Amino acid sequence: MSEKAKTQENSTFKEYIYPVVILTVIALVTTLLLAITNNVTTGVIAAKALAAANATRQELLPDADSFTQATLSGSFSSSDGKANVTEYWIADNGSGAVATVVTSSFGGDLTMMVGISSDGSISGVSVTSSSDTPGVGSKDADPDYLAQYKGLTSLKSENVKGGDVQYISGASVSGQAIHDGVYAALQAFASMGGGQ
Repeated sequence: MSEKAKTQENSTFKEYIYPVVILTVIALVTTLLLAITNNVTTGVIAAKALAAANATRQELLPDADSFTQATLSGSFSSSDGKANVTEYWIADNGSGAVATVVTSSFGGDLTMMVGISSDGSISGVSVTSSSDTPGVGSKDADPDYLAQYKGLTSLKSENVKGGDVQYISGASVSGQAIHDGVYAALQAFASMGGGQ
């Protein structure tokens, strides 16, 4: 092989192949580091999420000592299918239950929890995740607004405008989503035997 051919081959390697090899190694090392980081943090993130959910359940049902997740004995949703109970937690001391509901709102999915005492009355409602418009739809997630549901054992209507609560004008989609969630939670409570 001539000196010129060797120089061209060396130049081709340095110009085209070497950068590809380096980038491939960097991508593999980065992927490996991300996988290790994900593996380490997944458990921590899950533990923190469970602790936050347990704190919210305790806030909604203060008489409860601890909670055990029950297997749902069916599908519990609003009649329009926009609100669905995804989890049902029973207080170990029989003081009631807390249902987690995912409902369709103006900004997308809205996740909420509804606490129901053993006598069937709502002990509290909390919106745990929402993407509704700040200052408009987010007003429905305000604790003062949600407090209107406290003490109710049923809803007069599935429509938020049916008279159970004073809905916020201009935020009726968010208000209806929360109302649907409360309806689905009460349905689950009745079908699951309450807090038993």
